Amino acid sequence: MPFIKFNTYTFRIFSFWGFVNLLSGYGTLVYFEFLSFRQFDWIDGILLFTFSILFLHLSYGATIALFGFFQYFKGGDAKRCIIEKDLLKSIEIDKVPVAIVVPIYNENPTEVYERISSMYSAIKSSNECNSFDFFILSDSNQPHVWIEEELEYIKLIKKTEGWGRIYYRRRKSNTNGKSGNISDFCRRFGKNYRYMIVLDADSYMEADAMLLLAKKMESEPTLGILQTNPQIYKTQSLFQKLFAYSQKLYSEYYLTGASYWQMNSSSFWGHNAIIRLEPFIEHCALPKLPKLGALGGKILSHDTIEAALIRRAGYSVQFTTDLPGSFEEYPPTWIESLQRDQRWCQGNLQHFWFLGARELNFQSKISILLGIFSYLSSVLWLLFIVLSLILYLDDLRFFRLAFNSREFEIIFKQYYIGKAIQLQAITLCLLFVPKILAFLVELIKPERIPISRLKLTSFFLIETFVSFLMAPTNMFMYVQFVLFTLSGKKVIWKNQNRDISKALPFFIAFQNFKMPFISGILIFILLWHTETQLLIWISPIWASWILAPLIAVVSSLVTVQTHPSNLTEKSEITPTNALKLVLTDPYIFGIHLFMIRERLLEKEKSKESLKLLCEKMLFQGPKAISAKETLRILYSKTALITFHDKYWKTYPSERNPYWN
Repeated sequence: MPFIKFNTYTFRIFSFWGFVNLLSGYGTLVYFEFLSFRQFDWIDGILLFTFSILFLHLSYGATIALFGFFQYFKGGDAKRCIIEKDLLKSIEIDKVPVAIVVPIYNENPTEVYERISSMYSAIKSSNECNSFDFFILSDSNQPHVWIEEELEYIKLIKKTEGWGRIYYRRRKSNTNGKSGNISDFCRRFGKNYRYMIVLDADSYMEADAMLLLAKKMESEPTLGILQTNPQIYKTQSLFQKLFAYSQKLYSEYYLTGASYWQMNSSSFWGHNAIIRLEPFIEHCALPKLPKLGALGGKILSHDTIEAALIRRAGYSVQFTTDLPGSFEEYPPTWIESLQRDQRWCQGNLQHFWFLGARELNFQSKISILLGIFSYLSSVLWLLFIVLSLILYLDDLRFFRLAFNSREFEIIFKQYYIGKAIQLQAITLCLLFVPKILAFLVELIKPERIPISRLKLTSFFLIETFVSFLMAPTNMFMYVQFVLFTLSGKKVIWKNQNRDISKALPFFIAFQNFKMPFISGILIFILLWHTETQLLIWISPIWASWILAPLIAVVSSLVTVQTHPSNLTEKSEITPTNALKLVLTDPYIFGIHLFMIRERLLEKEKSKESLKLLCEKMLFQGPKAISAKETLRILYSKTALITFHDKYWKTYPSERNPYWN
C-alpha cells in the first residue's frame, strides 16, 4: 500500500466520521422534536440518549456502505491494497518459507484432508511454491476422531506423496482453544517460516491466491497481516444460499467503505489471511485477562486484538477485496449461526479490557469498540423499545385527556404520528438504501452473481424479507447472550456442525427459540385487547419472535445434497469401535504408535497407574474408566504396548466381551 500522509489520514477520518455524525445528528434532532411535543422529562432524556447511541451505530453501517459505493463508482480506492499478477510478476518466492496452517477440532478428517490434498496438489504443480508446507494442527479430544485423523493422514501422504511437506500434530492439552493451537505452532515451528497462511477447518484457498499473498508480503516489508474476503461455498441449505448471495452482493461495498477510514489498521478475521511471523510472534502474544467471570481469563476472540497489537508494533494490517480464490463455509442453519455468534459475543465483550490500552491507535480502538457494541447494542435496542412503548401509552392517555375527540384526531394523527413516520422513514432509508443500491448496480452491470435478472430480483426480495424477519429475533437472542456472559457463565468450546442432510425438526427449532416465541405471543395477546394500533406498529417485532421456529425450519431446507449418502465413503472408525481397533488391530495400532511422541521422562508412578488402567479396561471394558483416562492411555507408548501385549496373551473368555 502506498504511504499514507498525515493530511490524507486526517481528511479520511474527518470526512468519514463527519458524515456519520451528520446522519446521526439529523436523526437525533427529529427524535428530539418527536419527544418535545409535551413536557420533556427524565424518561425522555433516557430515551434520547439511548436513541442517539443506537442511531450513531446505525449511521456508521450506512456510511461505510455509501463510502464503499463512492469508491466503486470512481474506479476504486487509490490507497487500497492492490494485488495484481502483473505488478507482482517479478517477485521471487520460490525459496521463501511459508507455512499453511489448518487448526482442527473434532472435525470430519475426510473432508478436511480432501481440501488439503487439493490445495497441496495445486501448490505442488506450481513452480513458484516449492517452500510452502502444510500443518494440520489437531486439538481433537474424542478418541475416535483422533484415530481417524491419523489414519486419514497416512492416506493423504500416500495419495499426495507429501512426506516432509504435509505435517500432522496433535496437542495433548488443547489449552486456550484455537489461539493456543496457533500459539503452540508459532513457538515450536514459527522460526522456520517467514509467513503463515491461516485457514479454518472449512477454508479453501486456490494456489494462485496463496502465491499472490506471499508475493504481496514480500513486496511490502511493513505489511504485517493481509486479510482476504473469503466467498461462501458448499451451500446446501436455503439459509446458506441466502447468506452466500448476500455476501456476494454487499460485502465488497461495506469492506471498501470500512477500509477507507481504517487504512493501515484494517480488520483481521483470524483465517483466510497471511501473517508475517517474526513480528507476530514477538508482539502478538495474548495476555491472560484478570479474573472477572466470563469476561476474564483466556481471550475467546483473538483476531481483533492480534491486529491491534501488530499495528502497535509498527506493521500495517490490510484488507484485500479483489483477490479471487479464497473460500469458507457458512453455518448450515440459523441455530448453528447463533451458536457461533454466542462465542463471538463473549469474545468481543472481553475486549473492553483493551480500550484503555496504551499505544493502540484510534482505528484499532474504534474497531474494538464496534465489536463490543455489535452485541451490546441489542440490549440498548430492547431497552429503547420497552421505554418507547411505555411512553407511547402514556402519550396516548395524555392526548385523550387533554383534547376532545376531534382535536385528538387532528393533533395525534397529523403531528405525533407524522413525526413517528418521518423517523421510521429515516431509519428504513439507512437500513435499506445501501441494499437497494447494491442490487441496482448488479442489475445494470452484472459482475458478482452469474444468474438471470429475474433470479437476482427474486433472491434480493427473499433475502431482504428474511433478513428483516430475522433481525428482531437476533436482537432477542443477542440480549440473552450478553446477559449470559455478564452473569459469569462461559461458552463451552465445541466443534461446529458444517453439514446438513435434512431440515431441522420443528421441536429442536422451538426449543431454541421458545423464549422469543412466548414473548411474541404474550405481546400480541396484550396489545390485541388494549391497543390494536400499537399492535400494528410493532408487528415486525412480535411477528419475528412468533415465526422464529418456523423460519429456522424453512431456512434449513436442503436445496443441494453436496455429498449424496451413496457416494460418501463411510469411515471404518466409529465412537464405539475406535478403542477396539487402535488397541487390537496391528496395522492401526502401528500407525498410532508411530504418530505419537515418546515421553522420555515418564515417571514410575505414572507408568504404574497407566498399567492398572490398562488392566481395568481390558477386563472390565472401556466404560470402566473415564474419557480422560482413555486419552492418557492413547497418549502413552508404554501403556499402549502394555495393553497390546496383554490383549494377545489373554484368552477371549478372560477379557471383557467388548474386546472380542
